Amino acid sequence: MSDIIVHLQDDLREIQQVLLRYDSTEREVAEEDKRLLEEKSIYLENTYTLEELQAEGLDNQEIINCLEAVGIFMGYSSLLRKETSEAVDHFMMALHYAPYSKDALTALLELFMEEMEEDGRGEKVYGLLSQMYDLDKDEEREFLIECALKAGFVQLCNEITIKQIEK
Repeated sequence: MSDIIVHLQDDLREIQQVLLRYDSTEREVAEEDKRLLEEKSIYLENTYTLEELQAEGLDNQEIINCLEAVGIFMGYSSLLRKETSEAVDHFMMALHYAPYSKDALTALLELFMEEMEEDGRGEKVYGLLSQMYDLDKDEEREFLIECALKAGFVQLCNEITIKQIEK
């Protein structure tokens, strides 16, 4: 295993230990943990870039796995720091590199469930996802429905079903 992957795993483990201390977003995050997450996020963003990972000689799948993991952890880190728009950006980054990441999509959908007004939420998120996925393909619709159900996003499931019936 590449040294950079070993270092990334160590960095992600350290972040995960902090994230696990805050199993509920209701709990106030300690200032020292906020600082650590912010420092780690800056470090991850600057260290584990596509260019850096390519320079290390990693194969494409290893690079995708690294960038997906970095995006997800940075997204959760941003959530704990109450930086919602940054969290969306990081989860979207993870999906850019790994469009079929159940973890990244579920986290993004959970965030939308918490932060968006309920009225029209399913339709708005459907519009976004229809730009990212080919919803004429059964496997892509099934993937979205699976993640939406996991996130408890029933409105989105309904929207996907309604749009499919209308076609």
